[in-house]
Amino acid sequence: MDTDTDELLRLAFAQSPANLANSAITRMRAEVGGDGLATSYEVLLPDGNVRAWLLDTLLPRLVDYLESMGAKLPRCGGVFLSVFHGDTLHFLHARDVIALLSRWSGLSTDELKRRYGPR
Repeated sequence: MDTDTDELLRLAFAQSPANLANSAITRMRAEVGGDGLATSYEVLLPDGNVRAWLLDTLLPRLVDYLESMGAKLPRCGGVFLSVFHGDTLHFLHARDVIALLSRWSGLSTDELKRRYGPR
């Protein structure tokens, strides 16, 4: 694993074997949302150029998704990322991922909303 992947996956608050993804995501929805209504945003992490992929591909899509569904930045309430990497599924709070990618990109959350939010 490269250091960018390590830094991202250190944000995980839980893990599961990837082959148990359906039951693990259902369990996380209940734990994160309390009412079972938390939303999982599923991501398949690439093997190489992780930082570039996260900033160029994931970040614009994630910001648009979060803002469109009402999980406003920076809190991103009720949304977690289910990140598949190898044979492990990592669960990360969307707010933590946004904070990391904001730092990596040098863009504030307001700038992220302006640049990538819904039009």
